[in-house]
Amino acid sequence: MRGIGLLRRAAACPSCGTSCRALPSTRTSVSRFSSSPRLWFSSTTRVNIGDPPLNVEGRSPAMMSGKERRWRAVHNRAELPKTPCRTRFAPSPTGYLHLGSLRTALFNYLIAKATGGQFILRVEDTDQTRLVPDAEERLFADLKWAGLSWDEGPDVKGLYGPYRQSERLDIYNQHTDKLIEQGAAYRCFCSPEDLDAHQRAAHTRGGATAYPGTCRSISPAESEERAARGDPFAVRFKSSPEPVVAQDIVFNRFQKAIPEEDFVIRKRDGYPTYHFANVIDDKLMEITHVVRGSEWLVSTPKHVELYNAFGWTPPQFAHVGLLVNSNREKLSKRHDGVNMTWYQDQNILPATLLNFAALLGWHSTRTNDVMTLQDLVKNFTFNFSRGDIIVSFDKLRFLQEKHMRLLIDKDPPDAPLLSQYLLRPMVTSIVQAEARRVILPPTASPYAKPPVQVESTPDSGSSNTAADLLDNISAQHEPTPVSKSPDPVVEEPFAGPLVPALQSSQPVERLTYLLAVLRATRLPDPDIAEYILKNKYLFWKIRKATLSQEWDKARKTFKRVTLNGVLTPPRDISKFLVARFGSVPEQDWTLEVLGPLIKTTVQQIQYLDLKTDAIVPNGGYLFLRIALQAMLPGPAISQVMLTLGRHETMCRLIRLAEVFQWDVKSRMKPTLEETIQAAIMSPIQNHPTTAAAAAAATTVPKSV
Repeated sequence: MRGIGLLRRAAACPSCGTSCRALPSTRTSVSRFSSSPRLWFSSTTRVNIGDPPLNVEGRSPAMMSGKERRWRAVHNRAELPKTPCRTRFAPSPTGYLHLGSLRTALFNYLIAKATGGQFILRVEDTDQTRLVPDAEERLFADLKWAGLSWDEGPDVKGLYGPYRQSERLDIYNQHTDKLIEQGAAYRCFCSPEDLDAHQRAAHTRGGATAYPGTCRSISPAESEERAARGDPFAVRFKSSPEPVVAQDIVFNRFQKAIPEEDFVIRKRDGYPTYHFANVIDDKLMEITHVVRGSEWLVSTPKHVELYNAFGWTPPQFAHVGLLVNSNREKLSKRHDGVNMTWYQDQNILPATLLNFAALLGWHSTRTNDVMTLQDLVKNFTFNFSRGDIIVSFDKLRFLQEKHMRLLIDKDPPDAPLLSQYLLRPMVTSIVQAEARRVILPPTASPYAKPPVQVESTPDSGSSNTAADLLDNISAQHEPTPVSKSPDPVVEEPFAGPLVPALQSSQPVERLTYLLAVLRATRLPDPDIAEYILKNKYLFWKIRKATLSQEWDKARKTFKRVTLNGVLTPPRDISKFLVARFGSVPEQDWTLEVLGPLIKTTVQQIQYLDLKTDAIVPNGGYLFLRIALQAMLPGPAISQVMLTLGRHETMCRLIRLAEVFQWDVKSRMKPTLEETIQAAIMSPIQNHPTTAAAAAAATTVPKSV
């Protein structure tokens, strides 16, 4: 990285709006966009085209002001070409894919797809001493997990292969020999010990440690003779005596203050260096654009010199900002958020990660930063940041919530992603909760649907799908000794058996119900088990004892319950609710029907709030919330009813009536519909408004 502090950046010419002259280097200034609430990542200069100062379309440069010409120059650099681009991602299997390299792959992928071109995967494995055995396999797997595919690569046939550099040595040797023949390169017989001794001596003297050109003066004949007799050598490129200018889409023109040393293009082991093989491959594979991190900017003049030596036109380069932490230090590979395994372990959606990576140094003209891969392709430009990018993982959490909601609401649903990231973790938590909680004998109900009988509960990890996992849950439990789990997912006493939809013998019905719960509730917590606990009564039935306890707590906060303005005991309020909602047939159990019905029903029930000493006009919500959710916070009542379905909703309303000791007189246990019909036909006992009646109207019989 020698010479990084000597980089020059050209300023815009006031006459043409482009950087046509090199100026001394200056410190990058803070962008005027740094305070924008949309920029979560960087407080450094951003190549932001913004809005045009005036209508510059169709106008000649001579008719524009300096500001207009500068805007037009930046706008032209940010626009993608109209012709198909060929881009590449060229990782080295000396390590695993990390956040910075994924961003590089993504940017190159987006350019290719946005222009109708090709994205190539090339493995640069010339550094044989540092290869990690499983790195290449992991690179492929991580890219595919993230949702990126390639048109050509080691595992995809193409016209420009092979796509591993270790399989292209003959190609590099041919081009090395060509440079030697034309005098643009020479053999260097200096041993590593000689080079180290030179560098130490130069450092002690305070002089330049660059290669002094010891073997540059060796004649071609002597060089051939020494090579023929087996003297080990490397091959060095004869660098230009003057610094070379490198054109860049983001930084425009770059030039070092001093020329390059004669750098090695082929090592003593016969393998090419990165710089040489990179240039040869990009040319032969017809790469048109190269997007990479700004740490490679100081190496670009070397690449340009090699292109010039072969008489080739370089591809267009775009160097994007370095990823740094809040202290502006390069993001360490030891940081959890750098490694792909961390995102997979945290259950981060691939769409979330790609969205997150894209915003690390690229600025969209959209007002909404939440974008799918298709959105990124549609909106991508060269509007990159110049300076370092401060990574904030707060944005990752924000994007995860948004993409989770997009996944949940997608219609038709993306079944594989839903199963992997939501349904399977939910079912696993339910299975664990059933296995770990203290089990009480279930209370038989005449309204319950027949449960699925399962002989055993195998380990949840043995099933392949979310639906299979639920087959391992038995709704009928044998009583177990009362003992507290050290860290229970769901504590007892809290619920009865699973809701009927989760006991269904049809996997589709079970998964459809879980999706309905997801759509009705707030987004799942990062801890799925916590999410299950917060919404437990959408997964399990409510025990009568729990309803009684919640009513005991609630009735201390109010008095004088009325129905249509007349004092009414709780038992008749609950019968009224059973009759009202029981009259809705199954086919009409929709939000369009339930919403207005709930609104008019709750307004008929009122009570006096003892805390505010005011009449609560929608008092029916209290009874519904106790019956359906046991006062647990959750979705709107209409959403709860729709999610539970008519059968389970009515069972819960009847169960609340039973708490108030309402029972259908019958020699046989009545069915659900018979109970609803009994509530419809049963008279409601209204009482005059007296103090004694008001007290009785809020009291539960002691026998409950």
